[in-house]
Order: sequence, then structure tokens, then C-alpha cells
Amino acid sequence: MQDDILQELRTLRAKVQKLEDLEEIRNVTTRYMQAMHDARWDDAVNCFADDASYDHGILGYLQDKNDIRSFYQDFMRSYEENGGWAFDMLSNPLITLDGDRAEGRWFLLTLLTDPDTKEAAWGIATLEYEYKRERGAWKFFRNRCISEHQLVDYAKGWGKSGRSRVSSVTEMEKLNLPLRFDRVKAQGGKQRPGKTCRSIRGWTMPTLEPDPKG
Repeated sequence: MQDDILQELRTLRAKVQKLEDLEEIRNVTTRYMQAMHDARWDDAVNCFADDASYDHGILGYLQDKNDIRSFYQDFMRSYEENGGWAFDMLSNPLITLDGDRAEGRWFLLTLLTDPDTKEAAWGIATLEYEYKRERGAWKFFRNRCISEHQLVDYAKGWGKSGRSRVSSVTEMEKLNLPLRFDRVKAQGGKQRPGKTCRSIRGWTMPTLEPDPKG
């Protein structure tokens, strides 16, 4: 009887820990999005692990924490100063835990002002986030943003006349920021969905087939 009680306690403790981990992963993701919305760039950077990286695909690859910090403190500040504005909405989280690591997939809808045209636009992406527990707290570890529709005219939407577009790699490189384009150039300017993001149906951005290895 005592062994059964102890086993039940261990099972309940593991379930509670899982629930706490899932909630903290959702919270760090939400804190990050809130910091982005408020232009609190240091708070956004603090959501990343010490050895984090971020593959933005068509917006470049941030290979370490220094790149990530420069992206938010320099690129995002420049984006706003040039008339850019964005309101991000996350939905449909799918999170898988594995000890001190986790994987999450989110849908992102962005209402924004295109800094090039100063007009209202839409953006849609699938976010693949890998998390790790660092010094007792969950942090972003390996992030990927896979663009489905970018800079779509607000009034025209995603139909035939919507014509999703992105700034070219050449234009982005002129910013003289640590935005590395080796990966996306090697893929012909296209992105590849990952193991939690298999479908490419309806995507108007140039996209490769999913990696068969996951």
C-alpha cells in the first residue's frame, strides 16, 4: 500500500511539473511578444538563452546572442524610426516537452505598417521555437520564423491581387547589420519547413518542400 501511495505521489508530482513547465513556456513566449509590442528590446533579448540563435529565413540568420541583441536594438529600432509598426497575435500553440528541452509551434498574425509604403499591411508566419531550461528558467534556444505571407496589402488581402512580397536580400544587406543570408541563399532564396511544420499548402512565399529527415 505504501509503495502504491509513493508511486502515485511521484506520478502526480511529474504531472504538476509538466503543467508548470508548459505554463512557463507559454509565459516566456508571451513576455517576449509583449516586450516586442512595447519596444522593450532588452526585455525581448532576455527571453533568449545564452547560446541561442534565430533563423529568420528571408530576414537573415542570427547566429548567437550578440546577433540577436543587435537585431532588436538596431534593426527593430530602425524599423520603427522609418515608419514601421507591428501588432503581433499568436495562436494555436503546440508544445512538446522532453526534460529540460521543449519544442513549440505557433501561428503568427501581424497587423503592420509597411515602412517602405507607409501603408497598412498583413503578415502571416509559422513560428518553430525550441526552448531550454537555463538556470531554472525556460528560454528560447533555437528559433525559426517561416514566412507564409509577408507585406500583404491590407485591403487586398491574400488573394490573387494580394501579392505577398518581402524586401530583397540585397536591400536587407545594405542595412549593415549582422543579418546573415548564407542559409537562405544556399536554398535559392527559399525557406524550408521544419519537423513541426510540414505543410506548405497555400503559401505565397517561395518555400521548399519539407525536409524528409524532419
